[in-house]
Amino acid sequence: MKEIGLIGFGNFGKFLCTHLKDHFDITVSDVIDISNSASELGVKAASLEVVASKEIVIIAVPVQYFESTVESIKNLVKPNALVMDVSSVKIKPIKLMKKLLPKNVNILGTHPLFGPQSGKNGIKGLKVVLCPVRLKNIEKIKSFLVTDLGLEVLIRTPKDHDNEMAYVQGLTHFIGKAVSKMDIKDFDQSTVAYHHLFELKELLKTGSMDLFLTIENENSFAKKVRKEFVKELKEIEKQIKENKFI
Repeated sequence: MKEIGLIGFGNFGKFLCTHLKDHFDITVSDVIDISNSASELGVKAASLEVVASKEIVIIAVPVQYFESTVESIKNLVKPNALVMDVSSVKIKPIKLMKKLLPKNVNILGTHPLFGPQSGKNGIKGLKVVLCPVRLKNIEKIKSFLVTDLGLEVLIRTPKDHDNEMAYVQGLTHFIGKAVSKMDIKDFDQSTVAYHHLFELKELLKTGSMDLFLTIENENSFAKKVRKEFVKELKEIEKQIKENKFI
């Protein structure tokens, strides 16, 4: 059984383990003591040095801490190992991995388009994005994701990924955050449209602030999308006051 070293044992790291531990021997590390929680999940906890020495290394830390993490493992990763990230943005982490990791290390950018909440009933049929960087066996990886995990695989460049995600995640989480701050409720008189809005709030309410800031600050396209959205809201409000729509 192949070995995976997972760096970062937060909500998403734990979620990954639940779906990968039947296929791989997983060892995890974090900046805090995770020995008990790792044991409860059926994986091993070890030092960063041990985890970074595995044949497959997955970095599952917030993008804000990504550079320091790659810096800390660049001299620990073995030649021909595969280093992957699972970040919600792709341009920045891939650039850092290419810059900091040795040339003899394989690199793959990934973004599972789901998480603990959206994948709570299973991940079969959900999507994962792959951004190949330095990789020889992409077809083998695709086959595992499709055949063993039942995922739909999308291949994107880092730029195309981030451009699309500025709308798919940036705009959605921006709206969801505002709705959550309003504390809307599931009223008896809810319409179908309102119920979808309430579902958005419920789907995103457990997301961490680190994830939200990654989506909004680390994606270079997200600010433009937010500004466009806010501009349209102001224009709509103006037209409502004037009782005139164009």
